[in-house]
Amino acid sequence: MKNSMIRYLEELSFNAHPSLKTQYYDGWVLRFANGYSSRANSVNMIYPSTIEIKEKIEECEKRYLENGLPCIFKVIHEEDEVIDDILNDRGYEIVTPTDVMIMDLTDKEFASSECIIIEHVTDEWLDTYFILEKYTNQSTRDTVTKIRNMIQNDTLYCIIKEDGKNVACASAVIENGYIYIANVIVDEMYRGKGYGRRLCETLLAKAKEMGGYTAYLQVIQTNQIAINLYEKLGFEKTYSYWYRRKINYTKYSEK
Repeated sequence: MKNSMIRYLEELSFNAHPSLKTQYYDGWVLRFANGYSSRANSVNMIYPSTIEIKEKIEECEKRYLENGLPCIFKVIHEEDEVIDDILNDRGYEIVTPTDVMIMDLTDKEFASSECIIIEHVTDEWLDTYFILEKYTNQSTRDTVTKIRNMIQNDTLYCIIKEDGKNVACASAVIENGYIYIANVIVDEMYRGKGYGRRLCETLLAKAKEMGGYTAYLQVIQTNQIAINLYEKLGFEKTYSYWYRRKINYTKYSEK
């Protein structure tokens, strides 16, 4: 069984980043979202199981194939070691090792900057996000829009403008005092100028006003610049995960 804090953060992240369709299968949560993001299109093994593991993997492979998607498993470090070995033997490669970082906000203060901050998603924020992420595929854009509109908890969306141009954006979702920071992205021409920190501090300050007391986020382990920023803000690594994906499956393009 998963560590209770890990399981709770995973459940919060499901709500903060919904999938379009969810299936529950003997303690495993299967998420589907037209292939947009591994997070919303993977098997999450967070509850106890009763069925033999290899049988379950084969059933998951069948269900994702029926949805026209690769079967991807989210593996949490030191929690899913047995399953990870089985997946490796079945030809699944490791994809996107990621750290989950957390911060207690009780004794912290954050400086709000001159960012545009709103409490619901808008076409302007979505267009900014699509441009900065270089998402040109209309199907992907439609999926992202649906996912954003499915979020049931309090949200915050932040944009920074320079010379009339939207150059950075980020978002936050607040549930039961936990603040999920995501989508922190800065235009390539404006990186290294502190915009990422401004986005995060503005979101954290506003979310704290709204009752948030703990912040968490997910960051890819190879993104050292982002990790350095989050550590300076006060985030600390709490656990890691990665995805396992069949080597011979044609990769889906999010762009």
